[in-house]
Amino acid sequence: MNLYPFRDRLHDANKEFGRYHALDMYTILATTMEREWNLALELRDRYRDHPAVVEAGQLVFEYFAALDRLGMIRLRESPYCNPELQLDEFMSALKELFPSRAQAHTEES
Repeated sequence: MNLYPFRDRLHDANKEFGRYHALDMYTILATTMEREWNLALELRDRYRDHPAVVEAGQLVFEYFAALDRLGMIRLRESPYCNPELQLDEFMSALKELFPSRAQAHTEES
């Protein structure tokens, strides 16, 4: 879903610091149909302990869990970002799809 490419381009000026990957993630989630969403949730549950899924949850927590996180900053820096984007819903959907163990630990405290 572009989490890994975003991470890989985060500090690369030649690749716009990953801005387009962040925007692609928004676009993918915004155009997800209900059937696709439900399937994604099933896959999340089935593979929740897979290392790639665990890492994806960490990336979401680190870069997209709040407006002040670097992924959200990069998304808002995109020339295609506009006030109509539903950023709170985007963050919520990402966190639901890729829950972070760090987030769960923070919420338990």
